[in-house]
Amino acid sequence: MDDPEFDVSRHLQKIKVRRPPDIIIEQISDLIARRIIKAGQKLPAERVLAERFDVSRGTVREALRRLEFFGIVRTSPQSGTVVENLSEHVLLGLINNILNADDTSPEMLIEVRGALEALSARLATERAHGGQIDEIRKAQRRMREQAEANAYTLEEDLLFHLKVAEATNNNLLRSLIALMGPDVLRFSHQHATYKDGRMHAAANEHDAIIEAIERRQPEEAERLMKQHIDKSYEHYRRNGSAYDHPENDGARSDKPARTRRAKGAKSLREPE
Repeated sequence: MDDPEFDVSRHLQKIKVRRPPDIIIEQISDLIARRIIKAGQKLPAERVLAERFDVSRGTVREALRRLEFFGIVRTSPQSGTVVENLSEHVLLGLINNILNADDTSPEMLIEVRGALEALSARLATERAHGGQIDEIRKAQRRMREQAEANAYTLEEDLLFHLKVAEATNNNLLRSLIALMGPDVLRFSHQHATYKDGRMHAAANEHDAIIEAIERRQPEEAERLMKQHIDKSYEHYRRNGSAYDHPENDGARSDKPARTRRAKGAKSLREPE
């Protein structure tokens, strides 16, 4: 006779939702493993990839950007996107690292983002020229307008941080911060970190950071930026779980599914 106390749920495993860019990277990895794609080979154009995968070009662009950042492909206007001249084992190892890196906890994200953003604010204060500070101000005005209208501000918020990173004149640091962008947006949307007045508070914190940059106070800018990131995490810890809706995990910016799919394409869209 079955034990009524037996808890079947202990044997169930968490389902991991996969994002379209990850699935694209997995397919490319599989083609490398099967030696259909080889080192030095040119990949199809972005438009062709989007049609074959049945996703938006933005989704393809994100996947290629991550592959390029980790040194798996290189892209240029003249030659397009080409697989680097590395051995098959090295290429597959690098791709495996990308896919595993996506299993990111809020704590991991906040630790790395806090350190990089604080450094970004310090360097921007030391190096930014007038035009770059104007761009930071412009991004901040857009966020402030959205916040005052009680509108969605996550993209404007991210743009502010990207403009600060650009003002460091350090391309590697800018790329690292940009690479976190999709994870930051997904985390903020999933946990609704912009609610309960947080977007207005964040806009005020941005103003203080800009003032420190304009006054050329690098230590103050660094402190304020670290404090800004920490406050966002504190808001998540207090309120995030109340707004954590699993159905938002699959939120996409992709265009609606086509009524007709390219022949032989593997669709990455989730069922309706």
